[in-house]
Amino acid sequence: MKPKLQSDPLILSSYKEAVFDATLMEAISSRDIKEPGSLRIREIDLEAISDYETWLNSEYDFGWERVPKWKRRDPKALDIALWHGEKLGGLCYASPKDSREKMLVLYLQRNPDKSLPTAGHVAWICLTAVRFYGVLLDLKWVVVKDPLPEARHVYERHYFKNVPGVGLAYDLEQDYADIEKEAENERKN
Repeated sequence: MKPKLQSDPLILSSYKEAVFDATLMEAISSRDIKEPGSLRIREIDLEAISDYETWLNSEYDFGWERVPKWKRRDPKALDIALWHGEKLGGLCYASPKDSREKMLVLYLQRNPDKSLPTAGHVAWICLTAVRFYGVLLDLKWVVVKDPLPEARHVYERHYFKNVPGVGLAYDLEQDYADIEKEAENERKN
Protein backbone atom coordinates (compact mmCIF):
# COMPACT_ATOMS: atom_id res chain seq x y z
CA MET A 1 0.00 0.00 0.00
CA LYS A 2 1.30 3.44 -0.94
CA PRO A 3 2.03 5.84 1.91
CA LYS A 4 -0.19 8.84 2.47
CA LEU A 5 0.80 11.81 0.29
CA GLN A 6 3.04 14.33 2.00
CA SER A 7 0.90 17.10 3.49
CA ASP A 8 3.30 19.07 5.71
CA PRO A 9 3.14 22.66 4.32
CA LEU A 10 6.87 23.30 4.90
CA ILE A 11 7.89 20.14 3.07
CA LEU A 12 5.47 20.84 0.21
CA SER A 13 6.84 24.37 -0.07
CA SER A 14 10.40 23.00 -0.18
CA TYR A 15 9.37 20.49 -2.86
CA LYS A 16 7.86 23.26 -4.99
CA GLU A 17 10.94 25.45 -4.63
CA ALA A 18 13.18 22.53 -5.61
CA VAL A 19 10.93 21.73 -8.59
CA PHE A 20 11.05 25.33 -9.83
CA ASP A 21 14.86 25.42 -9.52
CA ALA A 22 15.36 22.03 -11.21
CA THR A 23 12.93 22.88 -14.01
CA LEU A 24 14.62 26.22 -14.63
CA MET A 25 18.03 24.55 -14.83
CA GLU A 26 16.64 21.88 -17.18
CA ALA A 27 14.99 24.48 -19.40
CA ILE A 28 18.09 26.65 -19.61
CA SER A 29 20.38 23.72 -20.38
CA SER A 30 18.24 21.81 -22.86
CA ARG A 31 15.93 24.27 -24.61
CA ASP A 32 16.77 26.84 -27.28
CA ILE A 33 15.28 29.83 -25.47
CA LYS A 34 16.35 33.36 -26.36
CA GLU A 35 17.85 35.14 -23.35
CA PRO A 36 17.51 32.15 -21.01
CA GLY A 37 18.78 34.24 -18.08
CA SER A 38 15.47 36.12 -18.15
CA LEU A 39 13.42 32.96 -17.56
CA ARG A 40 11.70 32.68 -14.16
CA ILE A 41 9.34 30.13 -12.68
CA ARG A 42 7.17 31.17 -9.75
CA GLU A 43 3.86 30.38 -8.15
CA ILE A 44 0.79 32.06 -9.59
CA ASP A 45 0.29 35.27 -7.66
CA LEU A 46 -1.70 38.50 -8.14
CA GLU A 47 0.99 39.87 -10.49
CA ALA A 48 0.65 36.82 -12.74
CA ILE A 49 -3.14 37.03 -12.71
CA SER A 50 -2.98 40.73 -13.53
CA ASP A 51 -0.61 40.09 -16.43
CA TYR A 52 -2.80 37.23 -17.66
CA GLU A 53 -5.74 39.62 -17.86
CA THR A 54 -3.86 41.58 -20.55
CA TRP A 55 -3.94 38.56 -22.89
CA LEU A 56 -6.67 40.13 -25.02
CA ASN A 57 -6.39 37.54 -27.78
CA SER A 58 -6.85 34.60 -25.45
CA GLU A 59 -9.55 32.31 -26.78
CA TYR A 60 -9.97 30.54 -23.42
CA ASP A 61 -10.63 31.75 -19.90
CA PHE A 62 -9.71 29.11 -17.34
CA GLY A 63 -10.51 31.36 -14.39
CA TRP A 64 -6.93 31.94 -13.24
CA GLU A 65 -8.15 34.60 -10.79
CA ARG A 66 -9.50 31.69 -8.70
CA VAL A 67 -6.03 30.17 -8.12
CA PRO A 68 -5.40 31.86 -4.72
CA LYS A 69 -8.63 30.28 -3.41
CA TRP A 70 -7.80 26.90 -4.96
CA LYS A 71 -4.35 26.92 -3.35
CA ARG A 72 -5.80 27.48 0.12
CA ARG A 73 -8.09 24.45 -0.31
CA ASP A 74 -5.51 22.24 -2.04
CA PRO A 75 -2.02 22.69 -0.54
CA LYS A 76 -0.59 19.77 -2.56
CA ALA A 77 -1.41 21.52 -5.84
CA LEU A 78 1.36 22.92 -8.00
CA ASP A 79 0.69 26.27 -9.64
CA ILE A 80 3.17 27.64 -12.14
CA ALA A 81 3.65 31.11 -13.58
CA LEU A 82 6.30 31.04 -16.30
CA TRP A 83 7.91 34.43 -16.89
CA HIS A 84 10.44 35.77 -19.37
CA GLY A 85 11.60 39.11 -18.05
CA GLU A 86 8.47 41.10 -17.28
CA LYS A 87 6.21 39.10 -19.61
CA LEU A 88 4.09 36.18 -18.45
CA GLY A 89 4.63 33.33 -20.89
CA GLY A 90 2.28 30.74 -19.43
CA LEU A 91 0.33 29.33 -16.51
CA CYS A 92 -0.26 25.82 -15.24
CA TYR A 93 -2.27 24.32 -12.38
CA ALA A 94 -1.94 20.65 -11.40
CA SER A 95 -3.03 18.68 -8.36
CA PRO A 96 -3.09 15.10 -7.12
CA LYS A 97 -6.45 15.91 -5.53
CA ASP A 98 -6.94 12.87 -3.29
CA SER A 99 -5.17 10.42 -5.58
CA ARG A 100 -2.17 8.40 -4.43
CA GLU A 101 -1.23 7.60 -8.02
CA LYS A 102 -2.03 10.58 -10.26
CA MET A 103 -1.03 14.20 -10.63
CA LEU A 104 -3.79 15.83 -12.67
CA VAL A 105 -2.91 18.68 -15.03
CA LEU A 106 -6.11 20.66 -14.74
CA TYR A 107 -5.12 23.80 -16.66
CA LEU A 108 -2.22 24.77 -18.90
CA GLN A 109 -2.26 27.93 -20.99
CA ARG A 110 0.34 29.88 -22.94
CA ASN A 111 0.42 33.55 -23.70
CA PRO A 112 -1.07 33.97 -27.20
CA ASP A 113 1.77 36.36 -28.16
CA LYS A 114 3.87 34.14 -30.43
CA SER A 115 6.78 36.62 -30.43
CA LEU A 116 7.65 35.86 -26.79
CA PRO A 117 10.84 33.84 -26.20
CA THR A 118 8.73 31.28 -24.28
CA ALA A 119 6.55 30.54 -27.35
CA GLY A 120 6.87 26.86 -28.18
CA HIS A 121 8.35 26.02 -24.77
CA VAL A 122 5.51 26.62 -22.27
CA ALA A 123 4.02 23.10 -22.34
CA TRP A 124 7.42 21.41 -22.10
CA ILE A 125 8.60 23.59 -19.20
CA CYS A 126 5.36 23.37 -17.22
CA LEU A 127 4.96 19.63 -17.80
CA THR A 128 8.58 19.10 -16.74
CA ALA A 129 7.82 20.86 -13.45
CA VAL A 130 4.67 18.78 -12.94
CA ARG A 131 6.61 15.56 -13.63
CA PHE A 132 9.37 16.51 -11.17
CA TYR A 133 6.75 17.32 -8.52
CA GLY A 134 4.90 14.05 -9.18
CA VAL A 135 8.13 12.13 -8.62
CA LEU A 136 8.73 13.93 -5.31
CA LEU A 137 5.20 13.00 -4.23
CA ASP A 138 5.90 9.38 -5.24
CA LEU A 139 3.09 9.27 -7.79
CA LYS A 140 2.89 6.96 -10.83
CA TRP A 141 1.16 9.13 -13.42
CA VAL A 142 0.81 12.69 -14.65
CA VAL A 143 -2.64 12.83 -16.26
CA VAL A 144 -4.07 15.61 -18.41
CA LYS A 145 -7.64 16.09 -17.33
CA ASP A 146 -9.99 16.78 -20.24
CA PRO A 147 -7.45 18.10 -22.77
CA LEU A 148 -8.74 20.37 -25.49
CA PRO A 149 -8.88 18.28 -28.68
CA GLU A 150 -6.68 20.78 -30.54
CA ALA A 151 -4.03 20.58 -27.77
CA ARG A 152 -3.89 16.80 -27.51
CA HIS A 153 -1.00 16.51 -29.99
CA VAL A 154 1.11 18.80 -27.79
CA TYR A 155 0.82 16.37 -24.88
CA GLU A 156 1.46 13.37 -27.10
CA ARG A 157 4.64 15.06 -28.38
CA HIS A 158 5.75 15.09 -24.73
CA TYR A 159 5.23 11.30 -24.33
CA PHE A 160 1.70 11.35 -22.96
CA LYS A 161 -0.23 8.27 -24.10
CA ASN A 162 -3.83 7.24 -23.75
CA VAL A 163 -3.79 4.66 -20.93
CA PRO A 164 -7.00 2.65 -20.44
CA GLY A 165 -8.55 3.41 -17.06
CA VAL A 166 -6.16 6.33 -16.49
CA GLY A 167 -6.54 8.80 -19.37
CA LEU A 168 -3.99 10.82 -21.32
CA ALA A 169 -1.03 10.03 -19.10
CA TYR A 170 2.72 10.20 -18.65
CA ASP A 171 4.20 7.25 -16.76
CA LEU A 172 6.56 8.62 -14.10
CA GLU A 173 8.13 5.18 -13.67
CA GLN A 174 9.11 4.89 -17.36
CA ASP A 175 12.66 5.73 -18.51
CA TYR A 176 12.33 8.11 -21.45
CA ALA A 177 16.05 8.81 -21.94
CA ASP A 178 16.44 6.42 -24.91
CA ILE A 179 13.22 7.66 -26.51
CA GLU A 180 14.42 11.27 -26.14
CA LYS A 181 17.79 10.43 -27.75
CA GLU A 182 16.04 8.75 -30.70
CA ALA A 183 13.76 11.75 -31.16
CA GLU A 184 16.71 14.14 -31.08
CA ASN A 185 18.57 12.07 -33.68
CA GLU A 186 15.50 12.10 -35.91
CA ARG A 187 15.25 15.91 -35.62
CA LYS A 188 18.91 16.24 -36.67
CA ASN A 189 18.44 14.03 -39.75
